[in-house]
Amino acid sequence: MAADDRRRLAAFTAMLAICGIATGAAEAAQARPRLPARLTLRDGQQGVVGESGTIVTIERDGRFRVARFVNARIEAPHRKGMLRAEAIRKLARTFAGVHAADLPGVMSRSAAANAHRLQLSVGKQMSTLTLFPGETAEQAAAAFARSGLNPAIRFLDLWITAQNLVAREHGKTR
Repeated sequence: MAADDRRRLAAFTAMLAICGIATGAAEAAQARPRLPARLTLRDGQQGVVGESGTIVTIERDGRFRVARFVNARIEAPHRKGMLRAEAIRKLARTFAGVHAADLPGVMSRSAAANAHRLQLSVGKQMSTLTLFPGETAEQAAAAFARSGLNPAIRFLDLWITAQNLVAREHGKTR
């Protein structure tokens, strides 16, 4: 009888081990997606005090924070959150299509005073797009689309996608 119990216990232990391996494989298959690099979006408007605006930082795992800045002074984040797995996948697909490493360092739609400046950092690669004062990213994207192929369209595609995904996490549409 003792040998029978040992066989049952061994079979039960083996079954538990197999279930544990299967569960681990399933969890690994559904592992949380990651971005290829940290993404930082600096949205600044020049004015009397210099440049002020917001900085959105999205980490590779989807954690994000939003902070205000004035010139070089950055305040503590006033919003923090985590992008959902599907949002990270969407942003990663957009990353792949943008080829951020190929974006020019500086692009401009305007040299006007009080320009609106969008700065996109992907890892250590930085690119800046200067817009007309008060012009939104969506307005600039529409204008660039009418003018034909332009790297600014790729820049704005990533910019708008990232901003919308972060805004959606707070129940807002941008």
